[in-house]
Amino acid sequence: MKFRLVYFTSLVAALISGCLKSSPSPAVPLPTGSFSGGFMAIHNPASSLYGTIAKADTLKAALQLSLSQSTGFQVSGDTSIHAGSYGDYGVNAYNIEFVDETYSPAQAFTKYHLDGVYNYTYNGSTLNIYINYADTLSLQYVFKKIN
Repeated sequence: MKFRLVYFTSLVAALISGCLKSSPSPAVPLPTGSFSGGFMAIHNPASSLYGTIAKADTLKAALQLSLSQSTGFQVSGDTSIHAGSYGDYGVNAYNIEFVDETYSPAQAFTKYHLDGVYNYTYNGSTLNIYINYADTLSLQYVFKKIN
């Protein structure tokens, strides 16, 4: 009799929990629109990784970014260290990928390009795009949505 009672209460609890309404998780906003902000390239010299203190080199540029599902992306603004560029982009929950049509890996490096797969966060108003390379180079974009 005791076994039937335990079995019956477990079955009732399972049925009740299955019938309860659960609220859907909030949708992650898709980054689209016009953004204004900055770019930073932070280079930590290898000597700073092994105990010798070396100052990090930081380059900054003010940029504008336009993101549209139909036309892709476009970067403009201070093009002294970051290239003005355009191309396609795609987004999933954790990464954003840019395919810069102006970038060619065969050419010598002259400026940074928004090209490749980056980590990102977006809350509907602030877009952070970032990537770290081999513990010595970090590229960071911080944008505020302007429309």
